[in-house]
Amino acid sequence: MGHLGFSYTGLIFLLLLFIPNLLWARHMPKEGDAPEKENRILRILERDDFYGRFLGIPYAGAVLPVLAFFLLGVYGKVVWMGLSAAILGIGHIGIPIQHGKALGKGGDA
Repeated sequence: MGHLGFSYTGLIFLLLLFIPNLLWARHMPKEGDAPEKENRILRILERDDFYGRFLGIPYAGAVLPVLAFFLLGVYGKVVWMGLSAAILGIGHIGIPIQHGKALGKGGDA
């Protein structure tokens, strides 16, 4: 079931999630600014393609974050985190699949 305590792996994981968002919030583009004026690195980090493939994984923008949380739960032997990742996956993966089919951008192609 895991235990409560400090995890360096969890800290690194959270930092990787929060740092790009904090940088973007600090350097947020002003209303009406052209996308070319945004910071190039932050613009790349912001543009997730939920419908594309990465290393053969369809809908990688939706699947990989859920997989990361699930594997973090396996690594930490935290059953409730694995179950939470499964619940997260239902919406986080299911919705882009439905949306991609509606747009004709299926990740299978």
